[in-house]
Amino acid sequence: MNNTFGWICFPEGRARFGGGVRGWDELGHETFALELRGREYFGEIKRVYLENHNDFNIVIDSFGYRSERDVSMPGTDVREVFSSAEEITARVMIVQLIQAGLKFETPPSRLRQTETSHFMGEVIFSEGWMLVRAVDGRRT
Repeated sequence: MNNTFGWICFPEGRARFGGGVRGWDELGHETFALELRGREYFGEIKRVYLENHNDFNIVIDSFGYRSERDVSMPGTDVREVFSSAEEITARVMIVQLIQAGLKFETPPSRLRQTETSHFMGEVIFSEGWMLVRAVDGRRT
């Protein structure tokens, strides 16, 4: 695949890498997007390095922003609240997106590997990465 930032269609829906954006905090954030409910929502993808400071895993830090410029903004009012089923779908799509990105001719920067730095295969979802409506209707 050649289109690093194009939409990829999966059985569960569409996903894409968004690249680097300057967020609300004026810092750079590497983003991705999923299409859920017929709408595009954004999240942030990061690396976490192993003890050898070379090899890495991927961390999904946050998701559900309506605008990529809002990525990493604190608080819950700027992110959509999803159902448990939507969280499962989002996890599946994100893992598939990362697997696809590793095969790109030009992978997104967070997935680029070198002779001494390799993706070790783990995708970690940070606590609170996605706001999910509990069975009783509250946010979790």
